Amino acid sequence: MFDMTPDPEQLRASHRDRLRAIRALRSSAREGRLSEITFVSRVRMALDARRRGELDAVVGDLPPRGFWARADVAIQRWWESIVGPRAAAPIDLRLPPAPGFYVIGRDTHCDLRLTDDSVSRRHAMLTSVDGQWMVVDLGSTNGTRVNGWRLQVQTPLRPGDVLDLGLQRLRIVS
Repeated sequence: MFDMTPDPEQLRASHRDRLRAIRALRSSAREGRLSEITFVSRVRMALDARRRGELDAVVGDLPPRGFWARADVAIQRWWESIVGPRAAAPIDLRLPPAPGFYVIGRDTHCDLRLTDDSVSRRHAMLTSVDGQWMVVDLGSTNGTRVNGWRLQVQTPLRPGDVLDLGLQRLRIVS
Protein backbone atom coordinates (compact mmCIF):
# COMPACT_ATOMS: atom_id res chain seq x y z
CA MET A 1 0.00 0.00 0.00
CA PHE A 2 1.31 3.46 -0.92
CA ASP A 3 1.18 6.56 1.25
CA MET A 4 -0.51 9.20 -0.90
CA THR A 5 -0.13 12.13 1.52
CA PRO A 6 2.28 14.70 0.10
CA ASP A 7 5.33 15.81 2.03
CA PRO A 8 4.33 19.18 3.63
CA GLU A 9 7.73 20.66 2.79
CA GLN A 10 7.20 19.90 -0.90
CA LEU A 11 3.77 21.55 -1.06
CA ARG A 12 3.60 24.75 -3.02
CA ALA A 13 3.72 27.88 -0.85
CA SER A 14 0.51 29.88 -1.02
CA HIS A 15 0.09 33.62 -0.75
CA ARG A 16 -1.35 33.08 2.75
CA ASP A 17 1.75 31.06 3.75
CA ARG A 18 3.99 33.89 2.58
CA LEU A 19 1.96 36.50 4.48
CA ARG A 20 2.11 34.36 7.64
CA ALA A 21 5.92 34.14 7.33
CA ILE A 22 6.24 37.90 6.74
CA ARG A 23 4.03 38.59 9.79
CA ALA A 24 6.33 36.41 11.92
CA LEU A 25 9.38 38.27 10.58
CA ARG A 26 7.75 41.64 11.26
CA SER A 27 6.86 40.61 14.80
CA SER A 28 10.44 39.51 15.52
CA ALA A 29 11.83 42.71 14.02
CA ARG A 30 9.41 44.80 16.10
CA GLU A 31 10.57 42.97 19.24
CA GLY A 32 14.17 43.82 18.35
CA ARG A 33 15.18 40.23 17.51
CA LEU A 34 16.06 40.88 13.85
CA SER A 35 18.20 43.64 12.43
CA GLU A 36 16.79 45.76 9.62
CA ILE A 37 19.10 44.15 7.07
CA THR A 38 18.18 40.62 8.18
CA PHE A 39 14.49 41.51 8.12
CA VAL A 40 14.66 42.88 4.56
CA SER A 41 16.67 39.93 3.23
CA ARG A 42 14.33 37.39 4.84
CA VAL A 43 11.23 39.14 3.49
CA ARG A 44 12.76 38.86 0.02
CA MET A 45 13.45 35.17 0.64
CA ALA A 46 9.84 34.66 1.79
CA LEU A 47 8.47 36.38 -1.32
CA ASP A 48 10.72 34.25 -3.56
CA ALA A 49 9.91 30.95 -1.80
CA ARG A 50 8.20 28.37 -4.00
CA ARG A 51 7.72 25.61 -1.41
CA ARG A 52 6.59 25.56 2.22
CA GLY A 53 9.93 24.03 3.19
CA GLU A 54 11.68 27.16 1.92
CA LEU A 55 9.36 29.34 4.02
CA ASP A 56 10.00 27.16 7.07
CA ALA A 57 13.73 27.75 6.60
CA VAL A 58 13.15 31.53 6.53
CA VAL A 59 11.28 31.62 9.88
CA GLY A 60 12.50 28.39 11.50
CA ASP A 61 14.91 30.04 13.95
CA LEU A 62 12.44 32.69 15.18
CA PRO A 63 11.00 32.43 18.71
CA PRO A 64 7.26 31.69 19.02
CA ARG A 65 5.13 34.74 18.25
CA GLY A 66 4.74 37.02 21.25
CA PHE A 67 7.30 35.07 23.31
CA TRP A 68 9.71 38.00 23.72
CA ALA A 69 6.92 40.46 24.46
CA ARG A 70 5.75 38.23 27.34
CA ALA A 71 9.34 37.76 28.50
CA ASP A 72 9.93 41.54 28.47
CA VAL A 73 6.85 42.07 30.67
CA ALA A 74 8.05 39.39 33.11
CA ILE A 75 11.52 40.93 33.26
CA GLN A 76 10.04 44.40 33.78
CA ARG A 77 7.85 43.14 36.66
CA TRP A 78 10.86 41.42 38.24
CA TRP A 79 12.94 44.60 37.87
CA GLU A 80 10.17 46.74 39.36
CA SER A 81 9.98 44.40 42.36
CA ILE A 82 13.63 45.27 43.04
CA VAL A 83 13.91 48.99 42.17
CA GLY A 84 10.26 50.05 42.37
CA PRO A 85 7.69 50.73 39.63
CA ARG A 86 8.32 52.95 36.62
CA ALA A 87 7.06 56.47 37.06
CA ALA A 88 3.48 56.70 35.81
CA ALA A 89 4.02 59.93 33.91
CA PRO A 90 6.97 60.41 31.58
CA ILE A 91 9.45 63.22 32.16
CA ASP A 92 9.21 65.99 29.56
CA LEU A 93 12.46 66.43 27.62
CA ARG A 94 12.99 69.62 25.65
CA LEU A 95 15.58 69.05 22.94
CA PRO A 96 18.63 71.33 23.18
CA PRO A 97 18.47 74.46 21.00
CA ALA A 98 22.11 74.19 19.85
CA PRO A 99 23.15 71.45 17.44
CA GLY A 100 25.75 68.98 18.62
CA PHE A 101 25.64 65.73 20.54
CA TYR A 102 24.50 65.04 24.08
CA VAL A 103 25.08 61.82 26.04
CA ILE A 104 22.31 60.51 28.31
CA GLY A 105 23.06 58.16 31.21
CA ARG A 106 23.75 57.68 34.91
CA ASP A 107 27.40 58.77 34.78
CA THR A 108 28.16 62.17 36.32
CA HIS A 109 29.95 63.16 33.09
CA CYS A 110 26.81 62.73 30.94
CA ASP A 111 25.16 65.82 29.49
CA LEU A 112 21.73 64.60 30.67
CA ARG A 113 22.02 62.61 33.88
CA LEU A 114 19.28 60.15 34.90
CA THR A 115 19.52 58.44 38.30
CA ASP A 116 17.29 55.43 37.53
CA ASP A 117 19.24 52.18 38.07
CA SER A 118 17.83 50.70 34.83
CA VAL A 119 19.66 53.41 32.85
CA SER A 120 23.22 52.50 31.80
CA ARG A 121 26.14 54.76 32.67
CA ARG A 122 26.35 55.89 29.02
CA HIS A 123 22.94 54.82 27.71
CA ALA A 124 22.13 56.83 24.58
CA MET A 125 23.20 59.86 22.60
CA LEU A 126 21.18 62.68 21.07
CA THR A 127 22.74 64.15 17.94
CA SER A 128 21.63 66.76 15.44
CA VAL A 129 21.89 65.73 11.77
CA ASP A 130 20.87 68.39 9.21
CA GLY A 131 18.61 70.07 11.78
CA GLN A 132 16.86 66.80 12.77
CA TRP A 133 17.46 65.39 16.26
CA MET A 134 18.37 61.70 16.28
CA VAL A 135 18.83 59.20 19.12
CA VAL A 136 21.41 56.39 19.11
CA ASP A 137 21.69 53.59 21.69
CA LEU A 138 25.25 53.33 23.04
CA GLY A 139 25.15 49.58 23.73
CA SER A 140 23.02 49.91 26.85
CA THR A 141 22.09 46.85 28.87
CA ASN A 142 18.34 47.49 29.03
CA GLY A 143 17.93 49.00 25.57
CA THR A 144 16.46 52.18 24.16
CA ARG A 145 12.99 52.40 22.62
CA VAL A 146 11.22 55.14 20.67
CA ASN A 147 7.42 54.88 20.81
CA GLY A 148 7.79 51.25 21.94
CA TRP A 149 10.14 50.23 19.09
CA ARG A 150 13.57 49.01 20.16
CA LEU A 151 16.35 50.97 18.46
CA GLN A 152 18.50 49.12 15.96
CA VAL A 153 19.84 52.16 14.14
CA GLN A 154 19.92 55.92 14.56
CA THR A 155 16.29 57.07 14.86
CA PRO A 156 14.78 60.56 14.37
CA LEU A 157 12.93 62.24 17.24
CA ARG A 158 9.86 64.44 16.91
CA PRO A 159 7.76 66.31 19.48
CA GLY A 160 5.39 63.88 21.18
CA ASP A 161 7.69 60.85 20.78
CA VAL A 162 8.19 58.72 23.90
CA LEU A 163 11.76 57.67 24.60
CA ASP A 164 12.31 54.73 26.98
CA LEU A 165 15.79 54.32 28.44
CA GLY A 166 15.60 51.13 30.49
CA LEU A 167 12.58 51.78 32.72
CA GLN A 168 12.95 55.58 32.53
CA ARG A 169 10.42 57.22 30.22
CA LEU A 170 10.93 60.60 28.56
CA ARG A 171 8.50 62.51 26.31
CA ILE A 172 9.96 64.80 23.66
CA VAL A 173 8.41 68.27 23.79
CA SER A 174 8.95 71.13 21.33
